[in-house]
Amino acid sequence: MKQKADVLQDDIFKLFLRYLGASIASTFMSSMYILFDTIFIGRGIGSEGLAALNIALPVYNVIFALGLLSGVGGATVMAINIGRKKFHVVNKIFTQSMIMAIVFGALITILGSVFIDNLCIFLGATKSNFNLVKDYLSIIIMFNFSFLIVNALSVFIRNDNSPKLAMWSSIIGTIINIVLDALFVLVLHLGMRGAALATISGSITSLFILIYFHFIKGKGNLKFVKTKLETHTFKRILKNGAPSFIIEISSGIVIFAFNIVLEDITGTIGISAYSIIANISLMCVAIFTGICQASQPIISTNYGANQIDRVNKVLKMAITFALFVGVSFFAVGMSFPRQIVGLFNKENLELMEITSKGIQLYFVAFIIMGVNIVMGSYFQAIEYSMIATITSLLRGVVFILLGLFILPNIFALNGVWLTVPFAEYLALILTLVFYKESKEK
Repeated sequence: MKQKADVLQDDIFKLFLRYLGASIASTFMSSMYILFDTIFIGRGIGSEGLAALNIALPVYNVIFALGLLSGVGGATVMAINIGRKKFHVVNKIFTQSMIMAIVFGALITILGSVFIDNLCIFLGATKSNFNLVKDYLSIIIMFNFSFLIVNALSVFIRNDNSPKLAMWSSIIGTIINIVLDALFVLVLHLGMRGAALATISGSITSLFILIYFHFIKGKGNLKFVKTKLETHTFKRILKNGAPSFIIEISSGIVIFAFNIVLEDITGTIGISAYSIIANISLMCVAIFTGICQASQPIISTNYGANQIDRVNKVLKMAITFALFVGVSFFAVGMSFPRQIVGLFNKENLELMEITSKGIQLYFVAFIIMGVNIVMGSYFQAIEYSMIATITSLLRGVVFILLGLFILPNIFALNGVWLTVPFAEYLALILTLVFYKESKEK
């Protein structure tokens, strides 16, 4: 396996920075897909469009979650085997992971298309926005394979020492999405269908770039090979990918739960406010995810090679950077909430007030959210999958639902915005306990 950089020997700080910039750019640009859909839908369709988009967002979470289940799960197994010099199994792992991703994509297209009406109703579509939700989701579901496979393939390509290719595919796809969003929604007035078509066009462009330059042009080491579908390999991929799956799927569960609570407290205006906050949060989490994806190939490969000192150094760098970024997000949210909301809405003063207050409370979570995400990724990268799964499930689902059950009854709408900080700080305590126990083994 030829490598452009030696993950086992190169200076650890320079190596981390090499992956960091490209990984953050890639994950951040991917998050811009939904952000620009939100901006253009908010300006071109209004608050009903924003509410419809937020109702549809959990479907994205399912698609991305299955992509990460295949990609992160398989790439972690692959990187550890590279560290152990077991190069003969690398392409088998890659091929079986991608087969898994393709099957997931096909199932979503078939089942989602057949049960599209039921899905819209289940997600919370009302008579006033049912058609808006269906217009958007029908296109996203039909072409979901582009998102799912790009999500899985990007992780492998990053582990195959090509982080810049993953970055540029994401950047170019996002630019395509932005340009077409403006054209389809604001100029041609195609509504929710236009926003969905723009998003799909960007994703398909990213997929083409990855396949053409890494495989057709032969720039990478990875190749599709004939292989038997091995049950134990699939189990290992699923086991290692489960934490990433839970983290992503929990975002959809959280959005779904928030929408129900907000509908009861404020109606559509609260859901529209959360749509803005959720999309900003997606961008912030994308940067934290970029930090994780920068450290994962280095941690997994060096862990496989039993170079624990290098593993610990990368973990320390990732935590330090995540903490710095998280504090920065908090400071911006506290200082400029109205300016942030103004990107999405300027006419509706009630929406401005509700969302600005929500940002100031919600952003408290970002101070330590990055640390939690990095630690979960660390456990996953060294195949402590049970710990990673438990922490992901508690942080992403259990503590959130617990907070939504308790806090709104005490603080009303403010309690909804405080739910995520509540969950993150509980999760930090749990993560530190697990980390201490893992070091004592």
